Amino acid sequence: MIEHQGIIASVSGNKLSVKILQESACSACHAKGSCMAADSKEKIVDITDFSGHYKINDLVTVEGKESMGYKAVLWAFVVPILILVAMLVLTTSVWNFGEIEAAMASIIALAPYYLALYLLRDKMANSFKFTIKNNH
Repeated sequence: MIEHQGIIASVSGNKLSVKILQESACSACHAKGSCMAADSKEKIVDITDFSGHYKINDLVTVEGKESMGYKAVLWAFVVPILILVAMLVLTTSVWNFGEIEAAMASIIALAPYYLALYLLRDKMANSFKFTIKNNH
């Protein structure tokens, strides 16, 4: 399970908005103050909760399935790289494009993919569900 500590930022009916601090793996390093690789970002995660136990500023643990992380990596990194490589191979070996034209065609080929992701964002959001670990 993926777990993050968070603070409830808002409660609206059965919808909770939880503020979590997303940190990089090296954020605990003693040298992070002088390292450019260390970063942390504040994120808001929306969670549906019907218990009614939570109020603003409650400290909670947000959890999600590990498979969600793998799915996110697939859609964000693996599929776009496959599209780029496939287009480079097609444009250089099959269609005999020059290098610059092949590179441009590969980048342009990502536009429909990202448009499809944008149009399917609500459906995809339903597959990335977080819950609150039972603190009560």
